[in-house]
Amino acid sequence: MALLELVRHEPDWLSALEVAFAPPPDMPDRRAEPAEPTPEAEAARRISDELLWLRHAIEEPETSGLTPLPESAAVGMWDAEDACLERLCRLRDRKVLDAAGFLLHESDDPNALLDADED
Repeated sequence: MALLELVRHEPDWLSALEVAFAPPPDMPDRRAEPAEPTPEAEAARRISDELLWLRHAIEEPETSGLTPLPESAAVGMWDAEDACLERLCRLRDRKVLDAAGFLLHESDDPNALLDADED
């Protein structure tokens, strides 16, 4: 189970976009890549695509795999379905979620997440 929490009054999409456009430190210059793309490169999505998905998901959560939790004490909190967890993890790993003002909480025990939210 995973919960997505908004920790600011509203998402900071501009900061998230700035972070998304910055290449990760361990990534080589794209111009140095071979001309023919590999199957792994074809399957990879740009982090900016994931950010676009997140913005849409926050505006229309039910159609994007996020279930709003209105009883939460947080500014905003959503229960993330397994289908969108990979995207959220990529955004978290690239620090895009942090820049936008979100935290991703993961646990194998759903009660642990819900209890932590009540504290």
